[in-house]
Amino acid sequence: MTLLLGFAAVNTGNNLLYLLVSALLGFMAVSGWLGQQNLRRLEVEFHFPPEIFATQPTLVGVRLYNRRARLPAFLIRLNLGAENPLFPWVAAGAWGEGSLTLSWPQRGTHQLEDLWLESCYPINFFVRSLRVSINQELLVFPLPQGEKMSAAKGEEGQAFLPSSRKRGDSSDLRSVQDYRGGEPLKSIHWKLSARHDSYKVKLHEGFSARPLMIDLDQLQGSLEQRISQAASLVVEQLRRQQPVGLQLGRERIPPRLGGGQRRRLLSKLAVYHGG
Repeated sequence: MTLLLGFAAVNTGNNLLYLLVSALLGFMAVSGWLGQQNLRRLEVEFHFPPEIFATQPTLVGVRLYNRRARLPAFLIRLNLGAENPLFPWVAAGAWGEGSLTLSWPQRGTHQLEDLWLESCYPINFFVRSLRVSINQELLVFPLPQGEKMSAAKGEEGQAFLPSSRKRGDSSDLRSVQDYRGGEPLKSIHWKLSARHDSYKVKLHEGFSARPLMIDLDQLQGSLEQRISQAASLVVEQLRRQQPVGLQLGRERIPPRLGGGQRRRLLSKLAVYHGG
């Protein structure tokens, strides 16, 4: 429209058309400058959960930081090719928070490199965009599925070993000792603690399974199927408080308990390609 009015003003010499075209050109220049400034000095941060599994939709937190001292950011949309969260308004020097759902089709290491920031501000005639570099590496674990319990063997070769006695929560009281700070509050012996200057803790008898060793070569199926089965065993048996280890070819990871062991085993399975 502005170009048509400009041609008409030149051909007719109408001063009113000259003024109208000048106003429209000035409006386009100002809106273009505002749109450009609206995308400047913006930073994006992603907050991923500690465990990401292949093919599973994962809720990811995203934060947009406006590093400008005075100008707020308006109508900023993150373009990742799937979901595109919108930040309607982010104050100067403040964070805007949102979320989106992402998924990765395969296990292994994935690189989140670039995304586009888009905005239709100040008028919805043009959508301006800016490429932002992320360069964040992610480790995607194999999806646990298809447990094959017979392929898991204990330290002595059995598929399942008898339970051994240890500290636990059964009804049999084994002993009383001083509170060390890691015991649950329900195990504190309140009556006995009232007679002393320190807390006393009741220790009960419990049951625990012997360590379990998963040998990937003994599982059935293709490599990906065996890795998924091993991941399923790791997740399930550690949830049951059974120490789990892993044999990957010549590499042997001794059985242990805890969240650190879970992440270590899943990380090894995520990047394993045989050999």
